[in-house]
Amino acid sequence: MTGAEGEAKPRGGMPKGLAVFVSCAVALWCAHVMREVQFATPWLVSRDGYYHVQYAHQLPERGLSRTFEAMQHSFWKDHFSDKEFLFHVWLAPWVRDEGTMIRQAKFATWLLGLAVLAAFGLALRATGVRAPPLWVLVLAGAGNHFLFRLAECRAHVLSIGLFIAGVALLLRGRWVLVGALGFIYSWSYAAPHLLVGIACVHAVALLLWDRKFEWRGAAAAAAGVFAGLLLHPYTPNSLHLWWVQNVVVLRQAWGLGGDIGLHLGEEFGSILPRSLVMSSTAVFASLLLGVLFTVLAARAGRLSTRSFALFLIAGTCLVLYALSARFIEYLAPAAVWFAASVAGDLVDRERLAAWWKERPGALTFAALASALLLVALQLRSLEQATAETRRTRGPVMAGAAKWVRASVPPGTNVAHLNWGDFVQLYGFDPTHRYINGLDPAFMYVRDRSRVEYWENVRTGRIPLDAAEFADVFDADVLIATKEVPRQIRICENALLDVLFEDEGAVVYRLR
Repeated sequence: MTGAEGEAKPRGGMPKGLAVFVSCAVALWCAHVMREVQFATPWLVSRDGYYHVQYAHQLPERGLSRTFEAMQHSFWKDHFSDKEFLFHVWLAPWVRDEGTMIRQAKFATWLLGLAVLAAFGLALRATGVRAPPLWVLVLAGAGNHFLFRLAECRAHVLSIGLFIAGVALLLRGRWVLVGALGFIYSWSYAAPHLLVGIACVHAVALLLWDRKFEWRGAAAAAAGVFAGLLLHPYTPNSLHLWWVQNVVVLRQAWGLGGDIGLHLGEEFGSILPRSLVMSSTAVFASLLLGVLFTVLAARAGRLSTRSFALFLIAGTCLVLYALSARFIEYLAPAAVWFAASVAGDLVDRERLAAWWKERPGALTFAALASALLLVALQLRSLEQATAETRRTRGPVMAGAAKWVRASVPPGTNVAHLNWGDFVQLYGFDPTHRYINGLDPAFMYVRDRSRVEYWENVRTGRIPLDAAEFADVFDADVLIATKEVPRQIRICENALLDVLFEDEGAVVYRLR
């Protein structure tokens, strides 16, 4: 696709004043949707957010430290790299006060989610897609899975915006800006190579549709990402982290290697087709209609290079989504963008005018039916996303973490039985040191024998021996969550003394 084609604006359109009014109305509705989802609970939508909030709170004091004592048995202990550096820079001004930082972080995340939807609308406009506000509404009603991911206080929200910007720049042929975006991506997210992959898909689309080998987009993306990793504030640790996060972790997630089974996050699990249809109905409908419109537009000789490129990009995102549910965050905008683009190829202002003269009643009925369907999708998506958010549990280990913070000498080691416990423990007590967190692979690459022992104890394959466990992890106390009753029984069978207990967790003495 040439840069000129990507920049072409649709002919005609609504009056400027009406366009501004519609855009403002859509923006207000999107703000309402994201507010309802984000503030449906007083706690963060995702527990990983507690790590991000606490880390951002400490960022001014920590600076660019390359050690992370909070994870005693992770390779991060001595070779730390902040894989979401710019996301934490964004959060830091909002979370300066530890007493209000959770509420402020929710507000900052709400703003970032709105920025993603705004970026989508601007990207549609920049690439010549008709009626951007309409398609922003479709994305805002893309389903509870997408809205839930958009409300999480995590760096993938920033990544969605960068993904959208990257696709727009590729479609417009702005290769230098693609490289600059790749650099920024490397400082913002653990998987900046996503941009390189999308650039390669775009190059394939140009080769297949225009018979033109355009390598500059992929080269610019690769150069920008590599330069960002190489000139990262945490180089060379950033390069090692990229390998662990994107090779070791995915090998474990997709069963491609590793000599022990690591229990990864649920977001890495595969997805059933039913979930796409029922939970992400607008995404499914966009894909279905997009493919149908593509066939019709191709037969009519009206299919643009832009639409064909978006067809391949959406297809790539669909494959990734089939492998890991988390990729809904990229599939949703790609699918809606694809449908919007090919619909514009198929139906232009002149054709609508002709249809109106021939069949005004049928066109009016179709418009009203489409409007009602859009409203129904909006309300259903909002209701499901809000309900899903309310079903999440708060930080059940917060009470135990606060007790340890007040009662156990700071700087000592505290044991726990799940790598997922870390985000709550560190989030509410950054004064102590823990075993591992965020990802089991962080411990796996540092000490396989210790992570295997930890897995065997926490899953009940071997009994918990208090003295041995304390020596292995140099810890005097152990925190166990009541969300895993089996682990409470493991501690009870080991006859551990209880130091503190509330409805969410128990603190045991190891020695």
